[in-house]
Amino acid sequence: MPTILRPVPDLRERVWGGRRLGTPRGQPIGEAWVAGPSNTVVEGPDSGRTLAEIAARDGAAFVGRNAWARTGDRFPLLVKLLDPADWLSVQVHPDDATARRLEGPEALGKTEAWYVLDAARDAELILGVRRGVGAAAVRAALTEGSGALLPLLSHHHARPGDTIPVPAGTLHTVGPGLFLYEIQQPSDLTYRCDDWGRPATPERPLHIAQALASVRPASRPRPRQAPDGARVTLVACEQFVLERLRVEPGHPAVLEPGGASLHILTAVDGPVRLLPVSPGTAGNDGPRARSEPIVLGILETAVVSAASSSYAIDAPSPTRVLLARVP
Repeated sequence: MPTILRPVPDLRERVWGGRRLGTPRGQPIGEAWVAGPSNTVVEGPDSGRTLAEIAARDGAAFVGRNAWARTGDRFPLLVKLLDPADWLSVQVHPDDATARRLEGPEALGKTEAWYVLDAARDAELILGVRRGVGAAAVRAALTEGSGALLPLLSHHHARPGDTIPVPAGTLHTVGPGLFLYEIQQPSDLTYRCDDWGRPATPERPLHIAQALASVRPASRPRPRQAPDGARVTLVACEQFVLERLRVEPGHPAVLEPGGASLHILTAVDGPVRLLPVSPGTAGNDGPRARSEPIVLGILETAVVSAASSSYAIDAPSPTRVLLARVP
């Protein structure tokens, strides 16, 4: 089983999309799904297979014992890049129990988190409702529609390097001028509550009944800046851990999944090299590769199998790398 895989980004058209992720093909490109169940692997013996197919075939050896305990042989996470040129709909995601009740026994909820890659000076996002707004007012505004929810929502400015946890049940959306990395459960369950006056269509309906069942009005997360450090935890929740690594030239980071969870790595500044290493091969010149290194450019992503004994990340210049895994 290969230990490091390169998934092909899956570009998704969105009415609110921008131009950072590619030239518009019909509608603009709003999202790039860079590592999730549907992503196809390029290169190596698993070329052409999806990450879901590899997870189903190799089970815990690939996804790790932590992911196996939560979601079995599913690929356990989904990483995206988001480029909004307009406001997304105001939305909410269900937790696991609500997802199963509303969508069926195999459904998963959607807790997510964002890392701000870039932000215009006036870029904003919405997280929850304003303090002092109670649950009854939120539910009444959802039921009423016609923009009644919008004045209740809490706006926040975002800066590059901010991390924003978005637990299931949180009313939220993001606005133009932001460029985001998103880590989430491998679910696309999104219930639209308001679409800024854009008319509902069969492709973009509102989901008021589902939103009422899912919303947690008391959930009011806030953007936060992470402390400095070579390896810093940005978000830790039941569903995933997101860490930021700082890799300096001549000082490779050596990591070991240890069978616990696969690793999803995204080079923020790039380029970086990923090198599988053997125990005991690290000397004065650093780790030695067991095979040819994999090079990731800016915002490219790789998946490291949980069965990988250890691997190193090195870089020719100071580089940030985001690491997502299952706790």
